[in-house]
Parts: sequence; C-alpha cells; structure tokens
Amino acid sequence: MGGNKGLIMIVLMIVVTFSLWGFVWVNVGGITFGWVITMIALLILVAFSIVFFLGRILEKHGYTKRDIKRLHVILEEHWNEPWEPGYLLYEVQRCIIYHLLLWGFLGTLLLQFKDFSLVLITCVGIVLLLIGGYPLFATMIVWILALPFYFLRDKRAEDAFEFIGKTSLVSTIAIPPIWVVSRYLATQNHPEEILGIFNAVVANAEKFLVLSVLNTLFGFLGLYLSRRVGRRILTIVLLSLAVAMLFVVWSLFKR
Repeated sequence: MGGNKGLIMIVLMIVVTFSLWGFVWVNVGGITFGWVITMIALLILVAFSIVFFLGRILEKHGYTKRDIKRLHVILEEHWNEPWEPGYLLYEVQRCIIYHLLLWGFLGTLLLQFKDFSLVLITCVGIVLLLIGGYPLFATMIVWILALPFYFLRDKRAEDAFEFIGKTSLVSTIAIPPIWVVSRYLATQNHPEEILGIFNAVVANAEKFLVLSVLNTLFGFLGLYLSRRVGRRILTIVLLSLAVAMLFVVWSLFKR
C-alpha cells in the first residue's frame, strides 16, 4: 500500500482545522506580528506533543515509535477498522484533532485578552468549571446508559454503576477545594469574562456537590445493593435518586 489515503486524511485534518481557526481569528480581529510569532512557537510545541502521543499510540498497537515516519502507510493498513475507541485510526485522528483544537483555542483566547497570563487563568477557570460540573455529565450517563441497562437486565449495568460511583466519588471530593480556589480567583482583578467563569463555579458549587453525592450513591448502591436486596426495592431506590438528580439539574438551569 502507498499510504495515499492516510496522507490525504492527515493533510485534510490539518487544512480543515487551520481554515476553521483562521475564519474564527479573522472575525475576532486584533491579529499582530507578535501574536503570529507566539502561535508559531505554540504550534512547534503542539507538534512535539503530537509526535510524542502518536508514538505512544503506535506502541500500544504493536509498532515502534520510529514507525511514525510511515504513519500514513500504517493508517491505510488499518483503513477498514471500525472508527471506534481502541482502534488505531480513531486514536490517531483524535490525537491530532484534539491537539489542533487546543492550539486554536489558546490562540483565540490570546487574541481576545492580549495577555498570555490571562489565557492561562482562563484555561484554569474552564478546567475548574468542567471538573466542578462533572456531575451533570454523570447524570446524563445515569439516564442514558445506567437505567436503560438496568431495566433491560443488561450486564453492562454493573459497569455503568461502577463508573458512575467511582468518578462521582472523586468529583465529590474535588468540588470543595475547587470552590475554595474559584472563590479566591473570583476576587482578583481580572476581566469580567474571566471572573464570570469563576463566579459560575462559586454560584453553583453547592448544587454540583449535592448532585455529585446523589450520583455517588446511585453508582455504589446500584452496584452493591443488587446482591443484597430485591429488585423491586433496588428499583425504587435508584429511581428515587435519579429523579432527585433531575430536580437538582432543574434548579441549576432555572433563572
């Protein structure tokens, strides 16, 4: 195989992503020579990171890091694999796209705030908001996966219960310190756009924590009570927790 398909795929991902970010940057405005130099420097760092993680992916699938030189050929060899997590083609595409999205996102923030330190603070705020808001994602898993698997008596319900319980326990432990950090940063002299992120964490931390506790109980009770109580009692417990989650989610979004 010549690897033409793999090469075209890589080039298209890069060209399309660059074009989309270029459109965004032109609309944001404020492009300067210094910004361009900074973006080139960041792109070099991103390229090194891509190479490193692609090497890890190749090793995971039985190749060596040196095989990255013929990555386009390897991709074509795996061309007919399912586009799903765990397969090489999917993981390579995800690695490249995620890196380029991060690069473009940092560039957009840098255009808006003109200060790299503010960009870093914004990224910190977004990370804190995503971690603090994880209970919303866990609640989606409860209703979309865990409960349907449970009612269908699918064995995957146990995996869903375990995942929800363990990740929500981590979230429950993480939310209080996230609230403390966000409350401190919300008092600093930053632009309103940045302060709004930290204020959102502070304002919703209590509800995030309650939702996280409900998710934790749902996961561990679903996992362990199934062996100790009847299915009817377990169903009542799980549905009660799941409905309580909806009330908390509603209180988060209502104005």
